Amino acid sequence: MKNFQIRSKIVNGVAVLYLKGHLDAHQVARFEKEIVRLIRDSNFKIVINGQELNYITSAGMGIIMGYIDEVREKGGDIKLCSLGERVYETFDLVGFTEIYDFVTDEQVAIEKFSHVPSQS
Repeated sequence: MKNFQIRSKIVNGVAVLYLKGHLDAHQVARFEKEIVRLIRDSNFKIVINGQELNYITSAGMGIIMGYIDEVREKGGDIKLCSLGERVYETFDLVGFTEIYDFVTDEQVAIEKFSHVPSQS
């Protein structure tokens, strides 16, 4: 089984998730638990930094898809940044690049939220 790590921090009111390694079906529950925790704590502005993410399965992408409507209804969004070419191509292949905001840099992703008012 490949290694997967997840950590998070709040930067200027934006929750940033750092994904590292392989996000496969065995690890998807950990990822979902973290997304649910953020939403429960009223963090609706979420950036997923995939700079160290080597691989993501459809189950991992499904977690993102599963919570996007709830986050957007509460005035937030989920943005993805710093993805490697292989992982970006996986998202692009299934059409996520039409639904989500993909940016190359974490700071740019955080700054994009400055136009989104906070809601609690």
